[in-house]
Amino acid sequence: MAQQQYANVWSHMAAGLTAVAHTRAGVFRWLVLIALSAAWIGGGMVLWWHLGALEALYRTISAVSMWDAYFDVHDSDVLRDVVRFAAIATPAVGLLFAFSGQLGRGLARIFNLGATRHIVIAGDNPAALSLALDCRKMHDAVILIAEDISEETALHIRRKGVIVLEGEATQVETLRSARAHFASHVVAFEPDDTANLQIEAAVRRLVGDSRRRPPIGVHVATRSPLLLKEAREMRSSQMRRMGKEGFNNIDPKPFSLEEIAARAILQKEAQTLLAVAAAQKSDRVHLLVFGFDEAAEGVAAYLLKSLWSAKFEPPRVTVLTPNPDAAEGRFRARHREAFAHPELWVADIVFRAFDWDAASVGHELLDEIEAARGKPSAALVSTGSDPANIALSIALKRASNNRLRWPIPIFMKEANQSEFSKEYAHGDDTPDVFDAYLQAFGAREETATRRTIIEGDLDRGAAIAHEHYSKGLAKKDAMSMKELQSAMRDWSDVLETYRAANRAVADSALVKMWDAGWKPAEGKRGETSPAIPPDLLEPLARREHDRWVAERLMSGWRPTGSGETRDNELMSHDKLVGWDALNADDRENDAVQVRAALDIARATYPNGFVPLT
Repeated sequence: MAQQQYANVWSHMAAGLTAVAHTRAGVFRWLVLIALSAAWIGGGMVLWWHLGALEALYRTISAVSMWDAYFDVHDSDVLRDVVRFAAIATPAVGLLFAFSGQLGRGLARIFNLGATRHIVIAGDNPAALSLALDCRKMHDAVILIAEDISEETALHIRRKGVIVLEGEATQVETLRSARAHFASHVVAFEPDDTANLQIEAAVRRLVGDSRRRPPIGVHVATRSPLLLKEAREMRSSQMRRMGKEGFNNIDPKPFSLEEIAARAILQKEAQTLLAVAAAQKSDRVHLLVFGFDEAAEGVAAYLLKSLWSAKFEPPRVTVLTPNPDAAEGRFRARHREAFAHPELWVADIVFRAFDWDAASVGHELLDEIEAARGKPSAALVSTGSDPANIALSIALKRASNNRLRWPIPIFMKEANQSEFSKEYAHGDDTPDVFDAYLQAFGAREETATRRTIIEGDLDRGAAIAHEHYSKGLAKKDAMSMKELQSAMRDWSDVLETYRAANRAVADSALVKMWDAGWKPAEGKRGETSPAIPPDLLEPLARREHDRWVAERLMSGWRPTGSGETRDNELMSHDKLVGWDALNADDRENDAVQVRAALDIARATYPNGFVPLT
């Protein structure tokens, strides 16, 4: 499928001029100037040396004005012509090189006056710069609004064709200068969540009542999980209101890099965790977490929502942190309903005290965890500091591999991709040996990308799940690859409550494939239309309902009371009951989501699947 480019002719020309004007070709420029100067001075001195040194120098310098012996020349003297034109070219070329950056920047601004369908990024932090450069790799036209960016950094990204506009992105006039009201996407990537929401509001004011088809995607970076949830609910309210008015010129898309990192690692590693739990003969997937920053909390929450296998009990999380009471209080406050309905499900997450700065990771700690909670299927290290994560991960790997005590994957969070992770934390180097290994995740080079933020690639499976549920596609033949690729088309119109539910469905797709006996093919073509054995459909549907109940409770929904009906505003649901209380149609809806896993997997892994060995 052809890759869409976000740019029109004018924005392409502006980006190209920016890159050319700031490309460093110092050696080439100096060689040109030295060659011209040598031809001028050297040639002139040779030509007129027989008249004496001073006269030769005088006539050589006078070649700049084409005066005297250079002015009225009719005979053919090649050396004299070389000196004449080199004398004129040397200062002209020198001035052109001296002002090429300013000239190119000025012309780029002129061309940018007609820019449309481009990408505007507000922010000068490393993640924003990473996104801008990644978009340029795909030949998008990018305007970066930066209020405080170093000269060297600005020069580097300008050489790649990124147009840098200095200013405050929360101001309407700055966004107008960046042509944000004609862009395809605007990404608010400031460090402050409030500033990002102000940028969204400023874009909305700038666009006003003018129609945009398609609407401008405004991607709002959000670090607070609570604010992310509220921003998404606010988006749903805006969509309902705009839907009544018949148009929507802005499509707000709140996102979190920590959420992207959490979902990406679980989507990729779900089957690894299941395989480790099975090899250890554990009764459930158990994640051991060191630290509980936003990234760790995101992984824990999504694991509890998605990693439900028909072959295991509900997933379990154990958190080790210096301040367990504060971490537990924060988690319970954010997911109150997950602990309020023991008749349905209670999140199996325990917080224990451990200060890695004051204690070492040794067999005593491993014994304590294993006795109280069982062997972990994986560990996650996310303390909020890259150096601390590296040191703690190395210590945990050594302790785990001592007599192969815990042969598990250890996922190490890093904000910036490091040489250490490239060399030592890049996955399992010995797949045939059951031992502990390190794997880094969450670096901005992997999370702040065009694919994850602009294209929303992690939601592609969720869009397919929604298509299945809303249109009953699973009752028909399997979706074609063309249908799978176009499933994102209507995703922007889906309300947030359904988006959240379908994200968890997509994140659990590989779990259902593992239960059905399939794993992604590696290095060879596999089965592109894997099937679920008929006798497994009901157990998988039953487990899917259990998983859905957990996800709804984690997302803040509650069961309806006696005599109540479903209420989206109050987040109460009449289907939040046990499997045995469901009617046939409700059970079929769970079976539909099981079948949807097949199409989600096909779209995610077009190379196919092979049977588990």
